[in-house]
Amino acid sequence: MSRPPRKETGRRGQKRPARPAGPASPARRAAFAVLLRLEPTRDRPLPPRPDALIARLEDAQGKPPGSRDRALARELVFGVLRWRRALDYALDTYSRRPVAKLDLPVRTALRLGLYQLRYLDRVPASAAVHESVSLATASAKPGAAGLVNAVLRAYLRADHAWPHRAGDRGLYLRTGLSHPDWMVDRYLQQLGAEGARRRLEANNRSPTVFLRVNRRFSLDEVRKRLRDDGVETERFPIAPRCLRITRGNPQDTAPYREGALHIQDAGSQLVAWLLPLDGARRCLDACAAPGGKATILAERVEPRPLFAADLRPARVALLGDTVRRLSAGNVLQLAADASRPPFGAATFDRILLDVPCSGLGTLSRNPDIKWTASTARLAALSETGGRIARAAADLLSPGGMLLYAACSLEPEETTDAVRGVLAEKPGLRQKSLADRVPDALASLIDEDGALRVAPEQHGTDGYFAALLQRTDT
Repeated sequence: MSRPPRKETGRRGQKRPARPAGPASPARRAAFAVLLRLEPTRDRPLPPRPDALIARLEDAQGKPPGSRDRALARELVFGVLRWRRALDYALDTYSRRPVAKLDLPVRTALRLGLYQLRYLDRVPASAAVHESVSLATASAKPGAAGLVNAVLRAYLRADHAWPHRAGDRGLYLRTGLSHPDWMVDRYLQQLGAEGARRRLEANNRSPTVFLRVNRRFSLDEVRKRLRDDGVETERFPIAPRCLRITRGNPQDTAPYREGALHIQDAGSQLVAWLLPLDGARRCLDACAAPGGKATILAERVEPRPLFAADLRPARVALLGDTVRRLSAGNVLQLAADASRPPFGAATFDRILLDVPCSGLGTLSRNPDIKWTASTARLAALSETGGRIARAAADLLSPGGMLLYAACSLEPEETTDAVRGVLAEKPGLRQKSLADRVPDALASLIDEDGALRVAPEQHGTDGYFAALLQRTDT
């Protein structure tokens, strides 16, 4: 959970919150606006990503919010997304109308208020209620402010039977841990009851921040400089030059500004080290943005060039930002459709293919995906990934190797996808990755020789990787 829940006792005797004197705070207005944009609609089943909206936040005068307001807005947005089903369950208890039938601005104001009351101990109850009422007053129909005030005050007065681990198991897994039914059913089938619980709880944790230290800098010196700037780290042995943040914000430090480090999940770092590069002359990262894995590969092949491609120019620009910040001068960037690559057959000795996927391995970092993913979308993304993998396989030289990776552990996007590619490309064989990881990580290699990093194992994102080699001539 993002924060310890409040004590499960009522607040009888608490004074009735005063009527708000003015507009809600900038942070709460920003969070409210972002959450409204993130609600899927019939015309927009895949809304924008929250971080993209938060990055573009401006006030009425066109100025970006300060760092503290932006941080609180982000906490509120991601907290509501993470716990949305649990919040709606509680709100249904205190509202005369089902939450799903309330107008979107009212529903959003209630979710924001209850999230603060339930999960943010540092926010006074009066402030959470007042600000939510202010949001409803400014954005909803007449009477909405009274409804929001009444529902949140009812929560404050009541004794709460929140779904908990020792109670009804189904209610805890689905509602208490705030996941859609189809996803819970899938985890129960794949992992069993205990494994499903662990996966769901891991999806709801506040994500760990991992760093990768640029090879041009001394790792120990970077750690010392971070410590001087109030950022504490510890070595994280899942990948070389990987650090885990235990305190502080690395983006506020000189080492970050100098390109000495890059914020990148440890599982993502590990994937970039799995592709064998011995004897490789021409290497390609076929879906390279935002550039974390590409810049690791660039360090590994330097001074030889690394071709790094992505589909859309905006994604290539994002890749370019990472390349420039980390001074990866041997990366050759281009916009290219990986399903129809602009290269001849047998061009590359090594290819990293981190396929477009559902991102279901990253739910702690991207809780919005819980509410936009579906089995239909999994099937469509699996077909896309398979098509791209088959095209990439045609680019391999004899003996060349392709590392197929996904930030998902779902069979359609991982094991089934790899088997489909092998069936259609008889010149490919899967090679075990067992000799590419240290003995301490041997349990991450499955019976087919593929890597599977689960969120509940090491606190990283969920990742899959399989190594394929062209064995025909």
